[in-house]
Amino acid sequence: MSILTRRTLLQGIGGAAGAAAMTPLLGGGAQAAGKIYQWGSSSLGSTGYQIITVLSAAASKFSDDRHASLSTAGGAENMALIGEGILDFGQSTTTDWYPAINGLGRYEGNPVDAVQMFSYTVWQCTPMVRADSGIETLEDLAGKRVMPAAAGGATTGLWNTLFEAAGIKDKVEWTYGSWSESYDALASGAVDCIPSLLTAGNPAGVMQRLETTHELKILPISQELIDKAAEMNPGVKSAMVSPDTWASLKEPTRMVSFGGVLAASPNISEEVGYNVTKAVYENAEFVRQRGGVKLKDINPEFAMEFLMPAYPVNAGAAKYFKEQGVWRDDLKIHG
Repeated sequence: MSILTRRTLLQGIGGAAGAAAMTPLLGGGAQAAGKIYQWGSSSLGSTGYQIITVLSAAASKFSDDRHASLSTAGGAENMALIGEGILDFGQSTTTDWYPAINGLGRYEGNPVDAVQMFSYTVWQCTPMVRADSGIETLEDLAGKRVMPAAAGGATTGLWNTLFEAAGIKDKVEWTYGSWSESYDALASGAVDCIPSLLTAGNPAGVMQRLETTHELKILPISQELIDKAAEMNPGVKSAMVSPDTWASLKEPTRMVSFGGVLAASPNISEEVGYNVTKAVYENAEFVRQRGGVKLKDINPEFAMEFLMPAYPVNAGAAKYFKEQGVWRDDLKIHG
């Protein structure tokens, strides 16, 4: 669905009932009338989609505000939709912010004004191939078919930076699709390389299903290359993933990563920002139960983990974290 189609859809919903029907609110005390705050997630069935569905549901259930989520192409598109005033909140990753705020790449001429709320997970989306492919390094991908999921997704932005740092961005054949399409394409041999999809080191269901029929191999990524990519985009992160969380690994393995950060429109008031943050963290057990491993790190300390000093934080979210004694003094408050 294009941005224009989404804009038309949102504007055409009109009544509260139509918008509320776009995501299950899981019951609770939301008001019967008034503004519905729209959250952008990711492609249907993806971890980002599931995460935002749970977080927006918690915000509705445990506050007097009303919230609903919409499937999108992912973090990069969510930032654009926030910039256009279509979304109030959106799933994003640490790599989405630098190009969006600075009007680079797809945002050229249209820099985005957004604020941070809190971080909620970390993903490892490292280049991955079939073990029988004969591909051993990133350099071996030259001339090969690479599919980093959706064109508007955060993984595509991450890979653009990583592949540019490795000097092979213009040497591969890029193609795009949903996560399920990407994994089906690798299984059938239609593409040569796709991203791993691990949340806090734990493989997503789509990845586990592929492993039942194919042996997979992570391409080695050096810390030097990750550092070079991080100079280009500070949101690029490194993480060691252990066989304790992904049994297919033979040893702890370095993977390129990015943190999940809830982005918000700068028009979100301090009151609403506080309400959303309190609803999620005062009911962390509700969120963890429904989000599973994807939201196992919902706690005030982790909420600060991936917030970036370069970009402001909603005043209401900052107020809540100050009350909890976890606020970082290197962060700045919006407004």
